[in-house]
Amino acid sequence: MSERFARRLLIEAVEGCGIRHWARIDAWDGVGCARITDLGGETFELNVENLSSALVVHLDDNTPRYPLDVDSYLADEIVQTMLFGVVIYRSEIRRRPALQS
Repeated sequence: MSERFARRLLIEAVEGCGIRHWARIDAWDGVGCARITDLGGETFELNVENLSSALVVHLDDNTPRYPLDVDSYLADEIVQTMLFGVVIYRSEIRRRPALQS
């Protein structure tokens, strides 16, 4: 998975509010590294390198075609799965069902 996808994932997680319902952003360089603290008080470092590995494992056959296809919901899911092995924090906001034409 390319570095561009990992950067997009990190931006969506931090700036797109993907993880803000369960994590405080302690530091963010705006490019490729963030330090966060979850609701339990545990601190983690997110960076392009560890997110690139998580993307490869998480996406397998469902690879987005373009970096902009990575949204805050996907970013949240991937980050939680990378850190905890499963999604443990659920957002009150749910993805709107796809419109059918």
